Amino acid sequence: MFALPNSVVNQYDSELKTLMVPISHYADYKKWLRYFLDFCAKHTVGMNSTSEQVRQFLEKLREKKQSEEQRKQAEHAITLYYTMQERASNECAQNDLALESGDVVSQRSSTAVSTAQQPHYIQTRSGSSHYTDAGYQVKSDSPEWDAVLATMAGEIKVRHYSRKTLKTYALWSRQFQRFLKNKPPHELTTADVKEYLTFLAVKCKVASSTQNQAFNALLFLFRHGLKREFGVLQGVPRAKKSLYIPTVLSRAEIDSVLANLKRTHKLVVQLLFGCGLLV
Repeated sequence: MFALPNSVVNQYDSELKTLMVPISHYADYKKWLRYFLDFCAKHTVGMNSTSEQVRQFLEKLREKKQSEEQRKQAEHAITLYYTMQERASNECAQNDLALESGDVVSQRSSTAVSTAQQPHYIQTRSGSSHYTDAGYQVKSDSPEWDAVLATMAGEIKVRHYSRKTLKTYALWSRQFQRFLKNKPPHELTTADVKEYLTFLAVKCKVASSTQNQAFNALLFLFRHGLKREFGVLQGVPRAKKSLYIPTVLSRAEIDSVLANLKRTHKLVVQLLFGCGLLV
């Protein structure tokens, strides 16, 4: 049976707690997750996507006479796991971008990077690299660009950046390539980057974080893919920062939730709110 690392168990328990899953269900959720990961390790042929793995796993549970309620719980357990992994990958990608652009990273962020950069725990018998589905291997109409992206991917792997970072850099590099209509890489200039970033801000109206992500991806492309200096960008329109207003429960909504909980669960939730553990 597949054994979950302690770090994953702790993160998963935290995820269950945040979503207010009853503590009595924790063992079942982790059981379904272990079964699923074990299933993925033993059945890799013909399953090229996560959705296909989940579909076949749930079909296997149905064949084993598991109830519909149990299958739904198993599906929820798997979904929570991938949500947790995706969030960790996103955080890792943002930290990698900050590192590349020369930002100062605090000790707390460094700890988050080391945790998030751990590879996904779905292992295959072939022992393939967790970079294999990053998407940069897809060929284009320009062999020159393909060679540059392959070089960039090698540099990312040497630095032990995450798969999410590799996918992000490859995506922006390919979009930059299409924007320039396969302009030869050795002819690229800082003016091309300025034109593209302006296009993102003015025409596409992307968020500030998206424009910054594109900038850092192209910075890495120039420095480590093309092996030359990026140059100085001036006069690039900055995308507007989006205003995020968190959604929280009102006092009346909290009272309504508590009114519908059983005595034991109600006490636990009241303690969580009272101690400030839930916002």
